[in-house]
Amino acid sequence: MKLDIYQIDAFADVPFSGNPAAVIPLDHWLDEAVMQNIAMENNLAETAFILPGDTADAWQLRWFTPTTEVPLCGHATLASATCILRHIHPQLDQVRFATKSGELRVRRSGNAFVMDLPAGQPKDWTLPAAARTALGIPIVDSGISTYPFVVLENETAVRDLDMQNALEAARLAHDSRELVVCAKGAGDLDFVLRFFAPGVGVDEDPVTGSAITYITPYWAKKLGKAKMRLYQASPRGGYVDVELIGDRVHLMGKAQDYLRGTITL
Repeated sequence: MKLDIYQIDAFADVPFSGNPAAVIPLDHWLDEAVMQNIAMENNLAETAFILPGDTADAWQLRWFTPTTEVPLCGHATLASATCILRHIHPQLDQVRFATKSGELRVRRSGNAFVMDLPAGQPKDWTLPAAARTALGIPIVDSGISTYPFVVLENETAVRDLDMQNALEAARLAHDSRELVVCAKGAGDLDFVLRFFAPGVGVDEDPVTGSAITYITPYWAKKLGKAKMRLYQASPRGGYVDVELIGDRVHLMGKAQDYLRGTITL
């Protein structure tokens, strides 16, 4: 069996930035163990598998980390839409995905793409004392919105955060062993974040659409604005424009093609 594979940098203004995802178009679902092994072999934060529906703009979508299937992944959704709208059906301007998180839509906007994802529902939550000690720096707030998150004093604290400390804090913070670390941004940035997810085999994710979606309502309320610009301050990094519209979040970003190849099974 031979399968096409695309690797696309999502939320990337230039090559070698943003978050790389593999996208594999299928004509039928493979056995889950096979899809998990492909994701493990790719060794990217996410591998997306897409299956066409009854119309050109309708697809099914599933996401796998190297260790597990996940219910939502923003950057691999953007990469999947880029694959379809740029390579498979370039005549289209919008695509719809049936997923475990409901229907997700992505549309073309100039040379960027806009995703429509479900907003998070941030709740009060206290970072456990052991995780706070492991993090090693003061926090000013914390909450949970699917992923637990902590707010630091400023952008510099987020950018300079020691990765090993953050990973240990993530392991101790919650049963999911995931942690978003964020702060109010400076200049034209409304907020910045980093995302650590050792619980799903990803130490630090470069740009995380789901984490951004989950904490956008928190920052919208905190800053009193629905439209915001953010930066995920991982070593690769990526800029994202977001807008909170009711119970949905629109995320806009660019994507860069990196490779196209063939998987042989």
